[in-house]
Amino acid sequence: MTLLKAYLNSPRAKRALSKKPGEEGFSLIELVVVVAVLAILSAIAIPSFTSISLKAQASAAANTVATVAKECAVKYANGETTPTRPIVTPDGYGAITVTAPTGTGATVRCTRTGLITAAAEGDGSTGNPRTLPDFVYNVTTGDKTCTTGYQGCPSGRW
Repeated sequence: MTLLKAYLNSPRAKRALSKKPGEEGFSLIELVVVVAVLAILSAIAIPSFTSISLKAQASAAANTVATVAKECAVKYANGETTPTRPIVTPDGYGAITVTAPTGTGATVRCTRTGLITAAAEGDGSTGNPRTLPDFVYNVTTGDKTCTTGYQGCPSGRW
């Protein structure tokens, strides 16, 4: 019995036995602080994730325009007289268009001269903002340009 009395008189046992039910857990203040910290972190992280998504869409469109130009060049090199290609629409863009110098537009025909364009969706109005750049590949000169002022195209070239 002395062993049991010694254990019950120890500070550790007294502390364990004197706790009331419901005293464990976090206080309201601690929970509010944690929620505030999480809100601040999410306010910082969410905009950066959005910009990553926009950069990925712009990159996909630029790569698609370059791929279309290469596909058309290969088809001409293989001797096709009027090569065509499937319609491609990257996310956030309308169909990639090919415009001959005469001003006629086509969505499936290749050309040896003219422009291959990926135009971003949206007209820039308040309800329909443009958040992505337009990409233009000049088939004649090989120049690659895009509209500046958008993420993914700060210098006007890609």
